[in-house]
Amino acid sequence: MVNIGLLGDISVGKTSILRLFVRYLKQGDIEKVKGGTKCSVVKADFSGEATVPGGEKEDALNEKETKTIHPNRIVFREDSTNKAHTIFAPGGDRARAVVKMGIITISRIATKIIAVFSLDRDLDPQFEFFNDVRFFPDKIYVCINKIDLVKGDKEKKLTEVKGKITEFFEARKIAITDTFITCGETIEGFADVETYNNQVAEMILEITTKN
Repeated sequence: MVNIGLLGDISVGKTSILRLFVRYLKQGDIEKVKGGTKCSVVKADFSGEATVPGGEKEDALNEKETKTIHPNRIVFREDSTNKAHTIFAPGGDRARAVVKMGIITISRIATKIIAVFSLDRDLDPQFEFFNDVRFFPDKIYVCINKIDLVKGDKEKKLTEVKGKITEFFEARKIAITDTFITCGETIEGFADVETYNNQVAEMILEITTKN
């Protein structure tokens, strides 16, 4: 059994990544991606979400902007081996004591950590989040999310961001096992949406079924 901790600053897309993975499991798309295998949802708990009044998504497609207060969690099982795995996604608002406690707890109980970064925001405040995480393994995975929001040369942007992330963790003697580029939502009009949606499922399968 692998316990994954999805850690990252506010609004990097951790909850969206979880919800997308659940969709892949429930619709059977998990078998169609690279390294795919039949898996089933055991439990999906998004009760840690609280609606933000007047958030940016208010009234847009009847969606509501949410903030994660208590860690969200999904448990899924590999049908062929019956092995169960858990993915935890605590919130990113370190200023709230209850959220910070969730971050500390998950960072301690997770056997694998995925550090999630968003490409649509400056990296410095995102790095600050990880400066506050005291319990870190010596090897982690990195997820660079929201590739759909990059304007212009995506490869140039990714090279720059990957370099800064590697430098940040190397300075803390933390090695990056692998890096995944993702789009955690189904975005209309984004030509490569399926490729980067699939990367979410492939990332989680790679970490759980190969360990």
